[in-house]
Amino acid sequence: MSLIPILELMSDARRGGLGLVALNVILLEHAEAIVEAAEDCGLPTVLQVSENTIKYHQGRIRPIGSACVAIAASASVPVAVHLDHATSPALWQSAYEVGFG
Repeated sequence: MSLIPILELMSDARRGGLGLVALNVILLEHAEAIVEAAEDCGLPTVLQVSENTIKYHQGRIRPIGSACVAIAASASVPVAVHLDHATSPALWQSAYEVGFG
């Protein structure tokens, strides 16, 4: 499967009458555990990286964002990576450049 746009996951869930879990990532280990659990269950998921998470990482999106994108891309189930609760257009652009949907 791998990295999928969030709108595609949401549309698939709606068509199937299912929910879609979206969980916040703060550390690399969170992303790994979330995707491992999604794979164990055979279900799609969304990795959310918030503006607060970026602040926690000294304002740098590339390290944690790139890791999330790489984890999603190698997953055996569909995984989207989403920038959650961000208000900065510069951060939106940086997330897009890193590979967020």
